[in-house]
Amino acid sequence: MTTYLSLPHKVLDELEELICTDLEQAFSDAVEARLRFMQMRGVSDPYELSQLQADYVREHLPQQQKLLDKYLNVIPPYVIQHKVPFDEFAQSWALMGTIWNTVSFERIRPIVALQKQYPILLDVARRVGRIADSEGPERVPVGSGSTYRMEHSSPSDIEGISVGNDLSALLPIEMATMADEELSGLFAYRYATRRLQTFLFKSNLMKKAQKVQVARARQKGPMIVCMDTSGSMQGPPERIAHSLIIKLLQIALAQKRDLLLITFSDKAKTFDVRANRTSLLDYMRQQCGGSTDGTEMLQAAFRLIGSNPRYGSADLLLISDFKFPLVERPLLVQLNQLQDEGTRLYALQIGQSVLIKDWLPYFDSYWHLDYKVQRIPWFIQK
Repeated sequence: MTTYLSLPHKVLDELEELICTDLEQAFSDAVEARLRFMQMRGVSDPYELSQLQADYVREHLPQQQKLLDKYLNVIPPYVIQHKVPFDEFAQSWALMGTIWNTVSFERIRPIVALQKQYPILLDVARRVGRIADSEGPERVPVGSGSTYRMEHSSPSDIEGISVGNDLSALLPIEMATMADEELSGLFAYRYATRRLQTFLFKSNLMKKAQKVQVARARQKGPMIVCMDTSGSMQGPPERIAHSLIIKLLQIALAQKRDLLLITFSDKAKTFDVRANRTSLLDYMRQQCGGSTDGTEMLQAAFRLIGSNPRYGSADLLLISDFKFPLVERPLLVQLNQLQDEGTRLYALQIGQSVLIKDWLPYFDSYWHLDYKVQRIPWFIQK
């Protein structure tokens, strides 16, 4: 039987790094959620917030460490024993939301593996995720800017909490971590990666600087996926669509971008995939059914984009067999307006439909995927 210590070093390092990073991020998110909750309860004093944070970390960190130790001793041997490719594991693990379960993993894994059978899915994911954008540079140079200088002689003007590696502005919880023998390694890691929690002072002096900097040419908005869940998408089409969504989730987590899913048939439903990964798992258990309403889908997308100023530069992906007619002209005019404002519209057609020709002029990019159906010979059918 494969043991933890006998795993290949490269695979072991990759798995350990992924598991540790994701669990650390999940714990950090939980701490931040706790602080936001206390602020909603009326706690505003930075020192009191730091004490509450320290209490929360002290109470929950040992349990988190036990979970990490358990995963490091269980997951790598399982991955090696079952010959799971790293990216296949990483995508399945991302959807599971750092909650390891072999039953869920083996249910997700074949869906992710469809990307090998249909590599066009990776092309779609790279374009929608704006990985190696071929349409122009992601960044442009600027000739001037500003730098910050902190005045440590006046630390009485605490304004909030930030992150960095300034040892003179550490929160009490970080000092306690540094003094603890068992947690000193964690402190060193957070110091090296500039992720120590520090006080933020008002005495930030702006100093003009004439130097070359870089700035993003275009802000990345959310990825919004509109998936057709009508009856004609049952079977291979819906599994192929699920595989693409899982890949987009992995990209969204790496880029810290929102990933929003609109499922549509007779009616449209919307949910945040990053924030509700378990909801996506539940949704993937359901079977497609009903008719298709393209009008309802576009209206839901317009409402979503209009609900947040950051969503103006969204990457909108339609996944469907497109066995439904083009929507009315007023919606198309609104769609063109959004595209003029920075929204990009992509489409993946799974299967065949003559109606797609009416939609083609409105897509920034379009892909067509013909899937294979495994037919059971008549002489072994029941």
